[in-house]
Amino acid sequence: MKEKFLHFIWRFQLLKSANLQTTDGSLVSVESKGLWNKIDAGPDFSLAKIKIDDKIWVGNIEIHVKSSDWDLHKHTGDKNYENIILHVVYEHDMAIEFLESKNIKTLELKNYIPDEVLRNYENLLEAGRNFIPCEKSIHLIQHDSVNFWLERLVVERLERKTQEIEIEFLKANKNWEELLFKKMAYAFGLKINAEAFMIWADSFDFKILNKVQTNPDYIYALFFGQAGFLNFTSDDPYVQNLQKNYSFLQSKFGVESIESHIFKFFRLRPPSFPTVRMMQLATIYAHYQNVFTFLMGTKEVMKIQKVFQDLEYPEFWKNHFRLEKKSSSQSDKKISNELIDRMIINVIIPLKFVYAKHRGAEISEELLELLRELQPEKNTIIQEFQKLGLKAKNAFESQAYLELKKHFCNEKKCLNCALGLQILKHV
Repeated sequence: MKEKFLHFIWRFQLLKSANLQTTDGSLVSVESKGLWNKIDAGPDFSLAKIKIDDKIWVGNIEIHVKSSDWDLHKHTGDKNYENIILHVVYEHDMAIEFLESKNIKTLELKNYIPDEVLRNYENLLEAGRNFIPCEKSIHLIQHDSVNFWLERLVVERLERKTQEIEIEFLKANKNWEELLFKKMAYAFGLKINAEAFMIWADSFDFKILNKVQTNPDYIYALFFGQAGFLNFTSDDPYVQNLQKNYSFLQSKFGVESIESHIFKFFRLRPPSFPTVRMMQLATIYAHYQNVFTFLMGTKEVMKIQKVFQDLEYPEFWKNHFRLEKKSSSQSDKKISNELIDRMIINVIIPLKFVYAKHRGAEISEELLELLRELQPEKNTIIQEFQKLGLKAKNAFESQAYLELKKHFCNEKKCLNCALGLQILKHV
């Protein structure tokens, strides 16, 4: 038995009977359960209104699993607990001298909690191997009531990402363009090369990219050179030109390449090679001078997608996946729609959210609508929710389910979850 569960029972007054009795036989009527104290130290509920026998009491209520927890938590002598009007416990295992001296009654809930509510709660606690704790009770959820909870989850996810982005913003010298560049670099690295791309992005001052951005050849040279991808001898004119330009940039800006071995190629499909991803990222910066400004001012999903779709890549890359090796056939090196959407979901929209806050603008429904226009992510978590009948129709819903799984289901915060509460209240 957990104290949080007893808070839940009291908050929603999920009791078998309204005819309650204290441990000494006094009649109790709850006229107002009081205000739940979620965070602060002190009594669990304040401003409660309770009728005990024929007398009305207004004040605080403290809840424990056992009566003895009062002494265990050292409440006697604590001024925060001087205005207690009722001690509510699951099990009354001993009399508390302080409470008796003040004539404060104790209400034992053990026999008042409905069996089905208790059983639903126990099922959630014991669901160790299930995908989510409420997996076997998911049929009790009214799907129409899920939507409001999904929106709250999405906003919570964006708020949580805001905290991370604020730290990254400071590291990026409060430069929005630099912040976007580093977040896109991480995203282009995908899961396997994300950290390597971050090391690479941190290996040169972003101001250098600003200074060379009018010359696409310098952008490609800077990107590949800093990654250590130009440290070999080549007869190819394209590669030789990159090497010559990088040598110039080294002498002008004093930059030094990182070790290329930190980038992983093994078990990756050629279109996902770090050389290809870096070329795609370089092409974006060769096409757009102020990428952040353009993306923040764009409100339509299709226009944002076009930033990543309408790119012309160097001819060399039609038959190359790596700088040092020609491929046997030609292939299109366009960024996949899945990666573009992932970029919008995980980079562009969170940045729009934070940027709006910095400007003092309200978070408009338009921002959330962007997520609704995108396809849902494809991963095992979304697939498992779908098996349970909770199908994500778009990225808005898939983001909500990812937040739900990681920050509620995995941590068994069922009492803080709208779905968990609905199941527990089902009698």
